[in-house]
Amino acid sequence: TVAKGIELKDKFQNIGAKLVQDVANNTNEEAGDGTTSATILARAIAKEGFDKISRGAN
Repeated sequence: TVAKGIELKDKFQNIGAKLVQDVANNTNEEAGDGTTSATILARAIAKEGFDKISRGAN
């Protein structure tokens, strides 16, 4: 897939991209489909976590 070819210059952004790639790969291996849904869910979960942290959650 296209996601496998993504490599970012920023170290931390690249870690996040690799995490999402792992989510998609694991979903594909376990279910055989659903990589787009898994990627969208991973993004939503990460965004919600970042929002909560920025509001003081720990």
